[in-house]
Amino acid sequence: MLTPAEKAKRSDLRARKPYIADKLANIKNMEERGEISPIIRLEKSYLCNFQCSHCSAEYYMDRHLEKVLHVQDEREKIDLAFIRNLSKQADELGLARFVITGGEPLVMRDLDEVVEAIDPDKHYVILDTNGWFLDDAKAQHLKAIGVEKIQLSLDSFIEEEHDSFRNKKGSYKRVMRAIDASLNAGLNLLLSTVLIKGRAHTQEFIDLCEFCTEKGVGLYVSYAKPTGSCTEHPEFVITKADADRVRELEKKYSVFTHMTPSYGSYKGCITVKGIITVTSTGEITPCPYIDFSIGNLKETPLKDILERGMRNPWLGPHRPDCLIGEDEKFIRIHTEKTANAKFLPLPWGEGFSDNDSLFD
Repeated sequence: MLTPAEKAKRSDLRARKPYIADKLANIKNMEERGEISPIIRLEKSYLCNFQCSHCSAEYYMDRHLEKVLHVQDEREKIDLAFIRNLSKQADELGLARFVITGGEPLVMRDLDEVVEAIDPDKHYVILDTNGWFLDDAKAQHLKAIGVEKIQLSLDSFIEEEHDSFRNKKGSYKRVMRAIDASLNAGLNLLLSTVLIKGRAHTQEFIDLCEFCTEKGVGLYVSYAKPTGSCTEHPEFVITKADADRVRELEKKYSVFTHMTPSYGSYKGCITVKGIITVTSTGEITPCPYIDFSIGNLKETPLKDILERGMRNPWLGPHRPDCLIGEDEKFIRIHTEKTANAKFLPLPWGEGFSDNDSLFD
């Protein structure tokens, strides 16, 4: 059941961009036919002005490779021509949503060109940002070049806790400024927050849920998972009790996770089915937290990679649990295979392969 606010947003989009509105409306029909329509997360650059305690992309960054592994990533990086081709392939498959992420997109010098290459008249463009550079002028500019939605990170409603988690003093105040700037510019807004062990039971988390609900803004809860920088913080990884608590809060507040049913669709774990990530070297991973590639777009068409992912017994079948967050067997395999890797994600054949099986 759509809320009046959601109906108004959809009517506005249809008036401005009917082609995108039609594609978004067709997602339900695609799923009923057994087709998939994943969101495409685009990580063209891993440059970032933050160094967060939980970052899933930290091990992809040059600063990590040079400081910890003493190597340079000489792999060929994707360019605007690659993005234009990806946009074309996605459009031909009926896919409709791109998230520009990283890294921090607002430090990218070619961000405007990246948005243009995606083509905001054919795809719904979302920007995932820490908010540091997002003031009124920047928000107005993003709206003008075709960005439709901002996903803004807020990891505690307590200023000192957020700044500490993000390792950036003053970041809480910048997020609060960015919230108002986004709304003032007419951008759709989503707040995202990382849930660490025990946080779901705190008053701080309830206060954040109430704040978002009163603002009419959704709160996307991302579980801390044993990947990226979180491998150094096993104490962050949530328990089933934490996940159950969030499911209870969903009944009262505008809060959801990647496992939450939406508009009549329940995908369960959204690997491939609901989301894919395209890395700076053209690899496709089935979720932001899994460091195994299902193919490289420089070598294999998007359609074939998605079909390969859906054939994979870890990824394709419906499952009610989070593969990288709750499946102990897969977490063990993932940890062992990535432990000594210089470059992530592991390419097709080294992590996932056609020989995968759920059974020993």
